[in-house]
Parts: sequence; structure tokens; C-alpha cells
Amino acid sequence: MDGGSVFGVVPKVMWEKLKSPDARNRIAMGTNCLLVRTPDANILVEAGIGPKLSDKERDIYAYERDPGIPDALAGVGLQPQDIDLVVLSHLHFDHVGALVTPGRDGEPTPLFPRARHVVQARELDAWRHPDPRSKPSYKPENLALLEQEGRLQIVDGDQDIAPGVRVRVTGGHTAGHQAVYVRDQEQTVVFTGDFLFMRAFMKVNWVSALDLFPLEAMERKAAFLKEAARERYLIWLYHETEQMLGYWTGEGFASV
Repeated sequence: MDGGSVFGVVPKVMWEKLKSPDARNRIAMGTNCLLVRTPDANILVEAGIGPKLSDKERDIYAYERDPGIPDALAGVGLQPQDIDLVVLSHLHFDHVGALVTPGRDGEPTPLFPRARHVVQARELDAWRHPDPRSKPSYKPENLALLEQEGRLQIVDGDQDIAPGVRVRVTGGHTAGHQAVYVRDQEQTVVFTGDFLFMRAFMKVNWVSALDLFPLEAMERKAAFLKEAARERYLIWLYHETEQMLGYWTGEGFASV
């Protein structure tokens, strides 16, 4: 994506030391989906961009679909029909684009035919009735079929959605943005979605131009990082390309 859009009011002379832009001022961003395997369920957190981008969009974003979710799942012995639950931090196209894909006959079909899809009520409302700024990111074709077929599990606020898996509303990026907490006896992994884009945004006063509620994002990020250091959360960064997993120490992002 365009580096200026991502980093907002942060001067380029500062952010380009961390993320080098190309000739079109774009920076590399990952789409690191998280697979959670429990004794009872296979849970996927986020669904990436998917294959439905137009040629123009592919040029704008220099999109690279490798390996893609089906191939990545195959690498761990699973198929899309083995996914029981899909948890979505929010409903922007780069997080939900693979949910509905062209079938063998070209008709739209759910990629995860057995799964329930967990979304926050406020986020679903924003997707249904987007403001002018958000409309390009909330694409109807990415969710309409799932809504029609009753495949959405709508939650309102913080909630346990499976044993050891909880969603918590963060706001900041969008009104209904949620983080996903995965707990076992030893560790808590937090999938932050776009609440923390990348390592660079662990600077509390670095707020993306893509955040709809920047002051809220700063306040809640500061509180989260303090909690993350105290509880030693393992933080999973969706858009990071270099170190997408680590611990916040209070002074820096430490590797696993």
C-alpha cells in the first residue's frame, strides 16, 4: 500500500527508515492469517485478500498471492472444508476477500462451506452502511452471500467464542474492530489485526491515516501495550513482513 496512507502524519523521513518504499511510494505488507487447532475445532483468524481483485487493483497493490489460503492449509494437512470457525478482526477487503470465491461454474461460493464466521455487530453495520471514506474497503461481494445463507455469527462486544478463544473490541481502526485472544495453560497469543498494523506502530503516537478514530487508537494502544508487557502476550502482527510474532517488553518488540 501507499506508505503515506499507511503512516499518515508520521513524516516520511522517519517511517522510510523502517519500511523502504518502492518507486511508487508503496511499502510491502503481509497478510498473516492465523490457524488455531484445538481438540474440538479448526479456527482460522482472518481470510486475506483472496483472488477477486481487478487488474487495476492488482496493479495498484502489486498483489502477490503465494501460497494463498487453500495451499497454506494443505501444507498442514487441511482443506477449506475442515475449518469450523473463521474469526474476522474487521471487514475490510484485505481481511475478508477470500471468504467468497468463484466456484467451478464461476458462481460465488463460500470458501469455508462448514464454517461460522464471527463478526462484531458494529462492524457488520458499518459494512452494510459504509461512510463515503470507508466504502471502497467494504466490498459487498465479500460478505453478502454469507449473510444471505446465515453463515455469520454476530457478536456484540467482548465474548468467548470457543474454549480458549476470546474476542475483544479495540475500536481505533474501525468502530467494530476486534482483537482475538488465544489462550492455553502456558501462553496467550493476541491477533491484533489492524489495531497494530506492524512493529512500527508500537510507537503510541504513530497512528495510521487509515484509522477512522485516531485518538481512540492511541489511547487503547497505550493501554494494550502496558497490559501486553505485564502479561507477556505473544503478539501476532497481520501486516508485518519481517517479524510478525513477538513480545512487547515495554521498550521494544522482542523475538520469540
